[in-house]
Amino acid sequence: MTDNLDKPAEEYGTFHVTTILIKRVRELMDGAPALIESDSSDPVKTAFDELASGKLDMTGDIVPVEK
Repeated sequence: MTDNLDKPAEEYGTFHVTTILIKRVRELMDGAPALIESDSSDPVKTAFDELASGKLDMTGDIVPVEK
């Protein structure tokens, strides 16, 4: 699962990934449905699981970090 979390951070930058996760946690707290099946009622864990499964849209207005 760590590899699935490292890839977006390498491609888009950790600040962008953190921002996307915070936004998603807020959406979940406001009642948005989860994008994956989850046993957890913790919106933070659910958001991380969605990121790890590739269900979160990482593109937004940000371009990938150039290496």
